[in-house]
Amino acid sequence: MKQKLFNPVFLVLASIILPVASFEAMVIGSIAASDILFALICAVMALIIVRK
Repeated sequence: MKQKLFNPVFLVLASIILPVASFEAMVIGSIAASDILFALICAVMALIIVRK
């Protein structure tokens, strides 16, 4: 599992896709989904920082 989390391709794709998905959820009005996706963005950014 650790190898998948620190995979650079996963981190790059997640850092591109998650903000877009979070914004779309916010536009639709799903606050709970937007908050969850924002938390995932923060987790991915923390993984990128830890990796470096």
